[in-house]
Amino acid sequence: MKYPGQLKNNDFRKLWISDILIGSADNIEMLIISWVIITKTNSGLILGTYGATRFFSTFFAPLFGSVIDRFNKKTTLSLSRSYMIIHSIIFLIFSLQNILTTFNIIFITFFYGIARTSDRISREALTQILIKKKDLRNASGIIRATMDFTKIISPIIGAMIYTNLGIEYSYLIICILYIGALLAIYPINIHSTNQQNLILYKELLSGLTYLSNNKTLISLISFAALVNFTVLTLPNAYLPFISKNILNGNANDLALLISFASIGSLIGSIIISINNFSNTPGKFLIIFIFIWHILMLGTSLFTIKLVIICILILFGISSSITMVNMSILILSITDKNMIGRIIGIRQLAIFTLPIGLILSGYMIDKTGIISSIQIMSVIGIIISIILSFKSKNLMSYTNTY
Repeated sequence: MKYPGQLKNNDFRKLWISDILIGSADNIEMLIISWVIITKTNSGLILGTYGATRFFSTFFAPLFGSVIDRFNKKTTLSLSRSYMIIHSIIFLIFSLQNILTTFNIIFITFFYGIARTSDRISREALTQILIKKKDLRNASGIIRATMDFTKIISPIIGAMIYTNLGIEYSYLIICILYIGALLAIYPINIHSTNQQNLILYKELLSGLTYLSNNKTLISLISFAALVNFTVLTLPNAYLPFISKNILNGNANDLALLISFASIGSLIGSIIISINNFSNTPGKFLIIFIFIWHILMLGTSLFTIKLVIICILILFGISSSITMVNMSILILSITDKNMIGRIIGIRQLAIFTLPIGLILSGYMIDKTGIISSIQIMSVIGIIISIILSFKSKNLMSYTNTY
């Protein structure tokens, strides 16, 4: 059988299959738990706290990256995906015992967030090992397209299972998907890393020193922190309230909104994986960060379902083009022996997401969803302008592959 692009790489294809299963499980769970919380509490702050809990562990991402750099990336990836199985079993048992309270959800999710952070660092580091530098654009686009595809299908399937069969069967499916994801990466074969003596503070210091000497990477990390603080709150905090309070919908309507945003993301991933639109990808990235914020603002200006769906599709396209471009730049610029540490620091930028989610949830409760979206969008546009003036190295960066 002939496979397109980097799927011809046997080991990368196994990782791709595992990512499909991981993404499916994660997106089903995110939809179900978000809807459980919003129907139980109708609180933006509590929903924001749940979303934030999934990302709080990114504070330790540089530490995780330093450790992962010293070990076999397949091993560290297997460990994180093994814990995800345990996590789903715990939720399944709590559901069967009818003791899945909001507190339990948030508490257990914190540990899932640790596994999720480690998993992402290991996966990106493993991708850089499996794929040549000149092929990273195609590979990154395929990975992003895969995750976007699961965001289209999984919420719809998850909503159907949850609505018709309940949360217990939903978590049974999630558990099976995590098991499949672990089994899929088992045949991947990479050479073991030379495990030298690990002195964490020296590893962290070397990563920070490397970053401080590269102004382009500093700009990329800064923009990553910005988009996590502002625009990424839309799918993680605002969409459930847009569905419930603006469109008067249910879990199926929320799944539909998520799916249309993901269709846009899939389109964007495909576009950027097969085309290199600019020899100055840094400038291209910044332009789409502005577009992304403007589209977020647009979701607050309309109450017609069809218009919101169209905006979400465009929002998804912008998100993929921005995030894939950012990942390609980081992977291309960073030396292989430093990749875990730099991805760890890049993950630390995601720590602004839980801050943004809690702030968004608080503003939803205090000022309403429309005002909250508008405030976050305007903040993002203003900070983007400031960062653009301070990112001359990124603006002038040109492709070397």
